[in-house]
Amino acid sequence: MKKVIVLSVLLLCATIAKAQDTEKNEIRVGYSDATFIRLGNGFADAFSTAIVSGLSGVKYKDAKNKTMGMFEAGYRYTINERLKVGADISYLKSEDTFQAKTANAKSVTRNTNYIMGLVTGEFSYIRTPLLNFYGSGGLGILSGATKETGSSYSSNEVGFAYQINPAGLRVGKKFGAFVEVGYGYKGIATAGLNYKF
Repeated sequence: MKKVIVLSVLLLCATIAKAQDTEKNEIRVGYSDATFIRLGNGFADAFSTAIVSGLSGVKYKDAKNKTMGMFEAGYRYTINERLKVGADISYLKSEDTFQAKTANAKSVTRNTNYIMGLVTGEFSYIRTPLLNFYGSGGLGILSGATKETGSSYSSNEVGFAYQINPAGLRVGKKFGAFVEVGYGYKGIATAGLNYKF
């Protein structure tokens, strides 16, 4: 009987240890405000409109911008109890509409699709089975493809991108929800869901 109990306890411990080892992977989906990109677009549009107005003499009405925000998907691999590494891919669509202040002027719509890829690291400050308070940072590239309807203008640009989130909170065990606050191309606030396996 003692052998059965000892064997059962060992089997239970091995199962728990294996279950903990198998949860080194995490996938996540999220949404962020993309403040950095939206503000940058606003300044660039105002600057380019001012130059075009100055050169051509055509005055433009204020641009109307439609941007939903940035959607992301990511992966994390747990190296140890406090450190994770992974990657994020994000997408943002921005639409700006301009119209000249002259009679019968056609509006011009500029559509820009952004795709961003970041290699990310995450460090846990405080970790319990249900809560994880952490910070993260990522470096990568941002690609923007712009086309205008009503004109022949188009451009493709690739540049450096980053995100620093000194404060992040995840709540949950296998399934969880997270919120992050920081600065960079994703914006000031990011929220989403994740799953450990």
